[in-house]
Amino acid sequence: MTLDVRSWRPPAADVALAAALAVATVLGTVLVAQPSDRPWWPGGAALIVATATALVWRRRAPVLVLASTLATVAPYYWMAYPDGPASLMVAVAMYTVATRLSWPRSTAIGVVLFAVWVTLDRLISLREGAVDAPDRDRFMWIIVTVAVGVAVGGLRRAQTAATEQAQEQARRRVEQERLRLAREVHDVVSHSLAMIAVQAGVGAHVADRRPEQAVAALLEIKEASRAALAELRTTLDVLRESEPADAPGLARLDEVARVAGLAGVEVEVRGSAGRPDPVVDGAAFRIVREAVTNAVRHARQARRVVVDLAHDGGDVRVRVADDGGPVEAVTPGHGLRGLAEHAAAVGGRSTVAPGPDGVVVEAVLPAVSR
Repeated sequence: MTLDVRSWRPPAADVALAAALAVATVLGTVLVAQPSDRPWWPGGAALIVATATALVWRRRAPVLVLASTLATVAPYYWMAYPDGPASLMVAVAMYTVATRLSWPRSTAIGVVLFAVWVTLDRLISLREGAVDAPDRDRFMWIIVTVAVGVAVGGLRRAQTAATEQAQEQARRRVEQERLRLAREVHDVVSHSLAMIAVQAGVGAHVADRRPEQAVAALLEIKEASRAALAELRTTLDVLRESEPADAPGLARLDEVARVAGLAGVEVEVRGSAGRPDPVVDGAAFRIVREAVTNAVRHARQARRVVVDLAHDGGDVRVRVADDGGPVEAVTPGHGLRGLAEHAAAVGGRSTVAPGPDGVVVEAVLPAVSR
């Protein structure tokens, strides 16, 4: 395993901040230093530079950097160097901790920092023989820094969570759209190819004896191919973000019935689904078409398919039953999964189960998609 040196390289903004703090602290110390103070060059200056240097890694290891700044600033004050703005760098380190960690941990670390600073101030006062109470203003910055850091960190985490949630929702929408388009392509291709295969078989079977029937089969193949290309073109229009010009709906069930009839399967449509919105209308059409296609392809003995449509309050009910013969179980496949996905896409549900004479497909869809 190789070590990525770039992962340890501090951000340029943190390097610039650390340099600015070092310069500001040195200049501030120069301004407040008195002739009676202990000479702070070069020892005090070295501690200031060391403290500032640690800050360049404040985002990568905030707690460790806070401890490091304490380890260098505490000796600075203990050695009675001029009381400049060196504590400002500890405040920056504490602020970073408060923005990066949870508020309970930040508060606990702030309490520890407060205790350390009070202890240091007391020890310095005792060493100098002072009896006055510690200067409370010196410690107010700790409270303010923790409060501001926790607030900023909480806001930042909330924004990050909101961004991640929005990205996840966008990813789910893209995935749902991809699945929807996959269903569209599967429906168009499977239905059209199934009917083309049936007509091609009929044409080949009667080509010698009844050429006129073979010609009719070829014409049906042509029509099925044209319809398939039209629906694929509609799907591509959706991909190009254009409005579909001729989305299929229950009004086109006569086409499904006509093509199935050429394969020797009669389709009877009974009842009415009312006037569902176009999305639900398209989902209901695709469910019926897939069920009829499955009957033509898999129910070899099927000669009749009954489609019952009804609208009950706010629901559209679809039932498709074939007479292909009793079956013990329905084997799941892409088509059956597509039926469930079409129903779920508009907030409905569907079932496929053995019936008394064959396979029964039932779906309950809301009249308005959810």
